[in-house]
Amino acid sequence: MRKTFFTTTGLGVLILGGYVSGVTQSQAQEAPPAAPAAPAQAAEPSADPTTTVTVTGKKPQNKIDRQVYDNTKDIDSATGTASDALNKVPSVNVDPTGNITLRGNSNVQVYIDGKPSVMMQGDNRAGALQSMSSGDIDSVEVMTNPGAQFSSEGSGGIINLVMRKNRKPGNTGAVNANVGDGRYNASINGARNSGKYTLSGGLNIRHDVRPSRSGSVQSRLDANGDPISTTEQVGASEGKNDNISANAGIDYNLSDKDQIGAQTSYSRREMDNTSDDTYALYNADGDFTSGYTRHSAVTGPRDDFSFGVRWDHTGALTGETLKTDLRLGRSTGNTATDALNYPTDGSDTTRETRKVQSDFHNAVLTVDYVRPFGDAQMTTGFQITQDDNSFNNTATGPDVLGVPATDNDRLTNSFAYKQTVSAAYMTWQTPIGEKWIVMGGLRAEALDLDTENFGVPGTADDTTSHISYTKFNPSAFATYTLNDTTKLRFSYSHRLQRPSPQDLNPFQTYQDPQNVSAGNADLKPAETDSFEAGYEKSGKVNYQIRAYYRKTEDSITSYSYFLPVANPSDTPVLLTTKRNLGSGEAGGLEGNFDGKLSAKISVRVNGNLAWNKLTTPTTGEQEATTLSGRISMDYNATTKDRFQISYFGRGKQLTGQGYTGPFGMGNMSYRHQYTPKAALVVTLQDPFRTAKFRTVVDTDSIHSESYRSLQGQVFMVGLSYTLGGPSTQKDGDQPRWNGPRGPGGGGGNWGGHGGGPM
Repeated sequence: MRKTFFTTTGLGVLILGGYVSGVTQSQAQEAPPAAPAAPAQAAEPSADPTTTVTVTGKKPQNKIDRQVYDNTKDIDSATGTASDALNKVPSVNVDPTGNITLRGNSNVQVYIDGKPSVMMQGDNRAGALQSMSSGDIDSVEVMTNPGAQFSSEGSGGIINLVMRKNRKPGNTGAVNANVGDGRYNASINGARNSGKYTLSGGLNIRHDVRPSRSGSVQSRLDANGDPISTTEQVGASEGKNDNISANAGIDYNLSDKDQIGAQTSYSRREMDNTSDDTYALYNADGDFTSGYTRHSAVTGPRDDFSFGVRWDHTGALTGETLKTDLRLGRSTGNTATDALNYPTDGSDTTRETRKVQSDFHNAVLTVDYVRPFGDAQMTTGFQITQDDNSFNNTATGPDVLGVPATDNDRLTNSFAYKQTVSAAYMTWQTPIGEKWIVMGGLRAEALDLDTENFGVPGTADDTTSHISYTKFNPSAFATYTLNDTTKLRFSYSHRLQRPSPQDLNPFQTYQDPQNVSAGNADLKPAETDSFEAGYEKSGKVNYQIRAYYRKTEDSITSYSYFLPVANPSDTPVLLTTKRNLGSGEAGGLEGNFDGKLSAKISVRVNGNLAWNKLTTPTTGEQEATTLSGRISMDYNATTKDRFQISYFGRGKQLTGQGYTGPFGMGNMSYRHQYTPKAALVVTLQDPFRTAKFRTVVDTDSIHSESYRSLQGQVFMVGLSYTLGGPSTQKDGDQPRWNGPRGPGGGGGNWGGHGGGPM
């Protein structure tokens, strides 16, 4: 089914005013664009819209469509992972398994430098977030209502990881090394900026060991809600992960008006996870019927590769730009599971194996154009995104240990898909009077998806499908200036949640003897209308208050049921799939505060009071009110010593069949600046041992409660040394170098989209 990239559909090409059109939203100014940013100079590459919003200090700088948080101000940014960095961003939560939510919504897109990345798609994302170094990230942009220049995919919004880039002339670099409980990491990065060109590169290694414990009680219910059978499970696991990554890039100024660049990166993740679980089965009367102990080992590598090229052109008009960007990415993985089952009654030990091979190809072509018209500004562009992916699943057993393995036809299958999304968009921004700046946009997206399912050779299980549709997604933004430091903001966007191609795969995928999963070929995209209104005040003390509301139709949620059994004594198997189950509403009030309590103490506080309602045929109407928040406090004891403590908590979250319980975790850090170039960093993760969470499933046929707790406290010690000329960085800052850019390519000089008007 493999085909050539970029076979375009009807929206594939848009030509406007002699340019292939496009936009970088951060070129739009809060004030009328009569005095826009100056054109790029040969002595210094023009900044990409994504990096023009990098925050100075700890204060978030907000654009009309996003909030920006400076990751370099965290003491432990060089020791942690991307998951750790995101868990310090207001309204963003990453649970211990790597699943990310924004204001409680898990349908979130994660970009790298303003573009989609294959390493942040599907099951790849959790592993990538837990292996990527936090030190590679310059800032985190949160877009709860993205504008028309971004893909409409993701009802919860977009989180953009802006990677570090070198801006200063001359030679710069940094060396970091950290060691802790069962883990270590190290990196070396450097860049040379001559004014005419910039060369950059880096190498990172990371080793993590993550032990955890889990348990569950799962009951199959009859029509009256009474248990037919119950399965109890307790277990312990240890996950070992090794990651190595490298990157290199070049930016070159052809002239005062033209700049080209190229970037490549490679990373390899090795996984070695072991677990021991004990299962006990009980009948309707609560009598023990059977049980077994299961030992499993999951191993396998994943390789990610990316390459990108770009061309930026400054037009004849002040503020007129054309940007062209091509990103290619590939991710391959081979995962092998080997499990032994030891029955408690002393009967034969059985063995099961499973292998999963995945091969993901991703390509993104973007052409952007921005042009002022007096006090107004037009932005327009197109983007073609193509994914060409395949999965191959093979399974054997369960077989008696020592007997030749037999194929498990039910769990042996292949699935392939090719998806092309062709999009064109336009926005128009204009001032109204002296107080208002308004911007409206429309994005048209045409999807073309082909899937192929291959069952066991020689059977009639092979199927193909074709899905195509076009959606029009409007957006609107407005800013009202009350005075120099106070603004009101309003926004609206129409968002989609497309089922992932894996969600469409109808074949069953093995989890363990009691659990399998499968996709649903009949899934439709969920559609969300999102509204926000906010008040913000800036100055010595900064605070924002935002009210939001989302309405979703055809919500895509997990749906679980027990497969039929021949007789009540058989072991029940739970199948989890996806369905369009009803509708959902969510709203809330979010507040942020950032200010100094004294000359040496500063504090950041975020709180979110959220209301959620889900209406489904299986559970009826569910409602929950959740309070979540985080606090971070900095204490600058001396000019060389700095302490930081942070804690976040997340309340109850509805899942469609139940809920996940509250979850929270803290972090403590200390930094000592020995010299202008050398620093010591000490970190204690999860000091209060609260890294545990609980999940409840409660339907007419199932009641299940499960928990998982992580290692707990993790102690890390690190050293950081800046290379190059004399250091001018402030205490706590990290040197800025060109970090790795995923298949989404780099932002900064890479043409990633920035924010709208201030």
